[in-house]
Amino acid sequence: MNNAPFSHRENSTILITGVGLMGQHMARTAIKWLEPKQIILVDHATEIMVGTEKTALVDFASTLQSLSGGKTEVVAESLNIADEGEVADLFRRRQSIDYLQHTAGISPGPLTPPEQLDKDTVMKACEVNLWGAHNLLKQAVNAKAFTQKARGVLILSTSATVGSEGRASAAYEESKGGLMNLLTLQARHFLEKHSLILNGLAPSPLRGPMAAQNPISAGRLQAVEDSMPIGGLTAPEHITAATSFFWAEQCWAVGEVLTVDGGYTKHRPIYGPLA
Repeated sequence: MNNAPFSHRENSTILITGVGLMGQHMARTAIKWLEPKQIILVDHATEIMVGTEKTALVDFASTLQSLSGGKTEVVAESLNIADEGEVADLFRRRQSIDYLQHTAGISPGPLTPPEQLDKDTVMKACEVNLWGAHNLLKQAVNAKAFTQKARGVLILSTSATVGSEGRASAAYEESKGGLMNLLTLQARHFLEKHSLILNGLAPSPLRGPMAAQNPISAGRLQAVEDSMPIGGLTAPEHITAATSFFWAEQCWAVGEVLTVDGGYTKHRPIYGPLA
């Protein structure tokens, strides 16, 4: 018997944008936990990394559908999230969405100081990380694709957690700062005008291909893990658990950002001389 204090909608439709570590774990878990009617996987690439294997997005969707025993329809959509026409077309075909997890993002110019970045690099980060999320929400609400009081979670980062990830992409930080403002400043509008409940998650680094693009990044990631107060690095299951809270009918938060970082970015008191 499940005595959990949270409840979620039955026969729901889930939209996951960005099918990386977090999106993959959310999809796998939701199939067992929510038994949704449909999961829509959206990514810019037709092939994604599943573990260390390059896998066609449609094949990953088929694997998930098999995992559900045929109870959940899992569909794959490859598109450019920054393209208004492509995203509008997505929502002409995909309707009645109850839950959203948006993880799509890029980190151009890793380990590059801001004074060395060019305009194209910064604008590309903003195009995908900020405008991509804005475009997704715009097209969905204009197409009335979300159900009444659908719940969405945007994966973003504070500058503190991004700086801890070992990539130190100033372009990424700046674009995600804009995404945070989109969430916190517009969440009430989305709720009152479009009946969409939005919240955000700011995770610290996950071990994966993006967070260890080169030996320097890998070393910095290890340094974060060595000093993580709760022990270990943030893992996909931590993001899934936090998302499930924001998706719960009992969640009363709107426009909030939950930092999921094992305490890494919290104030560190030093009782004694400084090192």
